[in-house]
Amino acid sequence: MQLYLIRHGQAGSRDNYDLLSSLGQLQAQLLGEYFRSAGVSFRAAYAGSMRRQRETAEIVLGEMTDSPEIRTDARWNEFSLEGLWKTLAPRLLAENGQFARDYHTLHAPNPNIDRVMTSCDVELIRAWIRNHHPCEGVEPWTEFRGRVEASRSELACYGPGESVAVFTSATPTAVWCGSALEVDERRIFRIAGVLGNTSFSTLRLRDGELTLFSLNNTPHLREATLRTFR
Repeated sequence: MQLYLIRHGQAGSRDNYDLLSSLGQLQAQLLGEYFRSAGVSFRAAYAGSMRRQRETAEIVLGEMTDSPEIRTDARWNEFSLEGLWKTLAPRLLAENGQFARDYHTLHAPNPNIDRVMTSCDVELIRAWIRNHHPCEGVEPWTEFRGRVEASRSELACYGPGESVAVFTSATPTAVWCGSALEVDERRIFRIAGVLGNTSFSTLRLRDGELTLFSLNNTPHLREATLRTFR
């Protein structure tokens, strides 16, 4: 079977991230139109339970013909960067001088900074992966990766020639692509960092083997102003 991993459209601000901006809605519409014109069809469609993922799925599939019903599967949800900021950031501010300096330069004067992955975000994620401090209420990296990959056996039930769409986020997509390439966590997040909004990556799952065919495709976003990363 062929798997399309589709990242959600541009989301809102850092304070209200789990919804699509007007540009994000347009990106999803253009992707649906592209799939229709290219003759792409899906045997099944899944979406995480986050609003931005589900809304992207509804818009994209709404532009296509004979689209399958969207099946919600929370295993495709993104990790909680907001949770890391609430639980882990105070500890890093107290013990990591560089993190504190970057925070006071980037975040303190601009609490509504959005659509930009800052050095503080990167350091939070690195500390999370290292399990530097267990974060109450935030799933550990190992559990996150495990639940993202847990649907592999279910997807293997689809046959040759069948295509399945999964509407998800950057990190789950990078986990699957990284698994196909057998890369480590650092490289997984390098993949996640370059995935554009409504980009799609394609993989083949056959006899338990995962093969990456394409990464971060955005043929539907012809103008540079349409390409975003948050």
